[in-house]
Amino acid sequence: MASSFRRPAQMKPDQLESIEGEADVAYHSELAHTAAQALLPGSGYHTEDPEVRARVLDLVATEGIDVIAEAWARSPEDTLPGMLWRGYLLREWLRRFPNDAAARLTAAREKLGSQGADGVEKLEKTPTLGEVQSSWDEVFAGSFGGDFAEVLASSARLCDTLAEVDPLWIPSDEHPLATPVTRRDAALLETAREFRAAGARAVRGTLS
Repeated sequence: MASSFRRPAQMKPDQLESIEGEADVAYHSELAHTAAQALLPGSGYHTEDPEVRARVLDLVATEGIDVIAEAWARSPEDTLPGMLWRGYLLREWLRRFPNDAAARLTAAREKLGSQGADGVEKLEKTPTLGEVQSSWDEVFAGSFGGDFAEVLASSARLCDTLAEVDPLWIPSDEHPLATPVTRRDAALLETAREFRAAGARAVRGTLS
């Protein structure tokens, strides 16, 4: 299954120009924020320019979310685009490597189930793989209309549970999803912490 995966595509100059009129801004903060805001209408993050939103959604529809995700890769974890980058990595892992994710969750369930009431309670609060993937699918399609803070909180709970078995996320630099986020020490725990903190900021209205 891994052989069918491709890394996030580089944006073409004409694609970048169609959004912001600049050819060399793949990692520019303004582009990263504009693209992120365009995907979350009605959430308090959406761009006020309907033409920009339409261009972003058209780019996603024709080229896929990969070309947009490339703009988020260097965004800090305490920003909206930075969290969408982490959500993108989690969603791609669940989508492209479902067997790996399912095996990890099964092992985590067995471990937590043996820990008594506390472990069972944690399991009960853990969303399914499908629930988390579906939420991010909607976000990246620009069709999500729910509470984005809950998407972040659910992603945090899932990553935290998966880390019960091993906090390592992506096992090698050769893996298609190897990035500084997924290859750092205790990557799942760190990503869970970042999702959780971002969810709290979203509730306060300070995630941007």
